[in-house]
Amino acid sequence: MGLKKRLLVAFAIIILVPILLAGTVTAAVMGFNYRNLEKGTMSTEDGETIYYVVRNGPSAPRMELPVRQTIILMVLIILLTAFITVVWLYRSLIRPLNVLRMATANMKRGNLDFTISGNPDDELGQLCEEFEEMRVRLKEQIDARMKYEQDTIELISNISHDLKTPLTAIKGYAEGIMDGVADCEEKRSKYIRTIYTKASDMSVLVDELSLYSKIDSNIIPYNFGKVDINAYFTDCVEEQSLDMEVKGITMEFASDVPAGTFVKADSEQLRRVVNNIIGNAVKYMNKPSGSIKIRLIPLKCCVKIEIEDNGPGIEENDLAHIFERFYRADSSRGTRKGGSGLGLAIVKKIIEDHGGKVGAESTPGEGSTFFFTLPIYTENNTVCEEVEDAEYSALPENGPQPEKGGREE
Repeated sequence: MGLKKRLLVAFAIIILVPILLAGTVTAAVMGFNYRNLEKGTMSTEDGETIYYVVRNGPSAPRMELPVRQTIILMVLIILLTAFITVVWLYRSLIRPLNVLRMATANMKRGNLDFTISGNPDDELGQLCEEFEEMRVRLKEQIDARMKYEQDTIELISNISHDLKTPLTAIKGYAEGIMDGVADCEEKRSKYIRTIYTKASDMSVLVDELSLYSKIDSNIIPYNFGKVDINAYFTDCVEEQSLDMEVKGITMEFASDVPAGTFVKADSEQLRRVVNNIIGNAVKYMNKPSGSIKIRLIPLKCCVKIEIEDNGPGIEENDLAHIFERFYRADSSRGTRKGGSGLGLAIVKKIIEDHGGKVGAESTPGEGSTFFFTLPIYTENNTVCEEVEDAEYSALPENGPQPEKGGREE
């Protein structure tokens, strides 16, 4: 029963019960007097006259006692009715209001670790439920804000270390050149190359931070176009292969995607995705003969790109968090490999903005496989939107086997 109906019923009870009881008493008194009337006749000059008299005296029944009993009973009934009505209204109105008052007092003190509930059939109960929903959302926002602040503190700490290390190296090598320590051309060239490498590392870090700020504001600039997926990754692998050879890492590429398959993508941001994943693999590579394999796998409405390495792998408890902003696995924290912890978060954001999905699989000690999907164009140049989760997550039993040399037509 709603609050309005409860109030109407309560007022009706308060008004009607006294009226009914008063009518009952009046009827009882009138009935009592009627029973005490005696009928008689009297002769007059005009004839007979009928008269009624009220009996009084010892033989007449007295009316004070039943009337008094009736009045006492009426008063008791009114009091009982009022008490029941007040209790009913108290349970319906005051208790939910007290619950809300205590809840607001807790929130004023900054305590959100409580729950309230109400009867969903009345207005105050619905208000309690809405208040509880507000409390839950507010607590989630505060928890998210606290995590964000903690992540920001951790980011600043990481940046301080990751900037301090190359800056110290740059300063040391620059002082060596100025002080004449690099007294031959070969040594000067080595110092300059080191300075350039450290400056490049700093540039990458600053670039990631700049992109992160755009991610945080949801204003990543995209320039989508029609991209030939086979040609794109063929060029990408050829560019990366030269750098990988210097680091003792071989790159392999295989594609089972038909020639002339196009995807909608921003080529620059897609290159950032590939570079971030490969850069992560190179950074943590712990094998003397490293290997990175890229595969293109056709699905119903998308192309699946796999990037596999034979590095140290990722622990299972870290695997679920690697795409979170600022997250760095405990093992990587210990090695102090550097980085902002934003690379894979940027990968996830870019791929999702492309309409694809991203994931990872890993076996500790054997390596990791990162994969993502990109929707393909149909013949009328529209993007196929029906990317099924089952297709996305399923690994092909007989996928393309990568070949060394960088390309497969």
